[in-house]
Amino acid sequence: MKSCRTSLLLCTAIAPEMLVFSFMVFLFLPVQVHMEEYSTEMPSSITALSGSCVQIPCTFVVPDDMFNAESIFGFWIKNHHAFLHPDSLVVFNGSTNIIKGFSHIEILGNLSQHGCTTVFYDVKKNHTGNYYFRVEIKKSENYWNYTYQNKPISISVSNVSEPPILTPTDLQEVMEETTVNLSCSAEAPCPKQPPTISWSNISESAHITTQLQENPDKTQSVFSYMIFKASYKDHRKNITCTATYPRNTSDASTVESTVMLRVLFSPKETRITINPSDSVSAGTNVTLICKSKASPNIVNYTWYKRGQEKELDFGEQLTFNVNRMSGGWYFCTAKNIYGNQTSKEIQLIVAASSEKSLSLLIGCVGGISAFLFIFLLVTIFLRVQRVKASIIRETDISDQGQEKHMQINSIYDNSAFTTSEELEMPKDENEVHYGQIDFSNPQTKSATVKCSGQETIYAEVCGPGKD
Repeated sequence: MKSCRTSLLLCTAIAPEMLVFSFMVFLFLPVQVHMEEYSTEMPSSITALSGSCVQIPCTFVVPDDMFNAESIFGFWIKNHHAFLHPDSLVVFNGSTNIIKGFSHIEILGNLSQHGCTTVFYDVKKNHTGNYYFRVEIKKSENYWNYTYQNKPISISVSNVSEPPILTPTDLQEVMEETTVNLSCSAEAPCPKQPPTISWSNISESAHITTQLQENPDKTQSVFSYMIFKASYKDHRKNITCTATYPRNTSDASTVESTVMLRVLFSPKETRITINPSDSVSAGTNVTLICKSKASPNIVNYTWYKRGQEKELDFGEQLTFNVNRMSGGWYFCTAKNIYGNQTSKEIQLIVAASSEKSLSLLIGCVGGISAFLFIFLLVTIFLRVQRVKASIIRETDISDQGQEKHMQINSIYDNSAFTTSEELEMPKDENEVHYGQIDFSNPQTKSATVKCSGQETIYAEVCGPGKD
């Protein structure tokens, strides 16, 4: 019987009477084919996000003589590979286009070209399970069907996406001014709704490119690449890559990954601070502190004073007792294995002692008091002089007024007794004429006086009741 399984001709030669029986058995046995003639290529597992879709990359192989068929159909069976098994659920029937358990399933691949890539839409938690692909081919009156039971795909549906992969996961240490390359990849189980990738806390010089790429197992992922020059400001900075997945729910799914950047650099931002203050009194202690940023942070500090070539001291702090010679400009130098930096100079001001300060204060107060006293005396003197001048002016004005008043009264008194007689003056070149004033009942006495060859006539006017 063993030889009959190998060749029907050999079996006939050995036992001709068995030919009919063997032929009948052969008709009812299933067709035996080599496994390499039936195979499929798809990932063994894939993780889907609830509320989104999941795309299963898939190709299959059948014997060549099965193609050039009239029709070919694809099927997807859940839980068990057997088409009619009680535990099997045919979620997609390509021949009848019936979908069970899903809102929509679509085979994107061209079955006639061995493509069976399929998209399951709006997946839920209960869609988790093993799925088998089945192919049915019709050629003339013959039908071929095969379920790829040896290589199912396991679909796991989760409410949260997997965090993106950030590489290198540990940057170790990079030298300042060197180029750093970071890559962040997030799975895209639904390429029709791929995740978006964003970066945070990145370098100022960063250049970012993003694209959708195919993985070796034919699934797809979004890759984002960032290139930048390392700066000392990036040292110990946590760089974060965030992936945001859209889905048919009220909220998106957001996941992230972080890596710390370590940069090696020479001392930067070296500076000095003074404690207690910039101005200290002689006899007190003062501390100068030198600070610097560096990586590695093992830094050697050296202290200097302007005008002195020799180092003052070594170490982060410089403490000393202040005297009158301590004032001046100080600076420090910070150094590590990658270089050094000198700080800006800072001035230490030494204040005068308390006795000198008191004497100076007393002298200042005395000087100010003397100045105010002199200023007061001068002010009083000037004010007195102004008062005297005012009194003198008022007196002169009063005298002038009285004199003018007396002159006016004299004129009026003399003119009151003018006679009606005409006063005649000698008629010569220098004669003087007086006007005639006529009053009622005047009594006039005339007198003639000769002065320097000239004759002047005066009139005497007497008022009523006088001789």
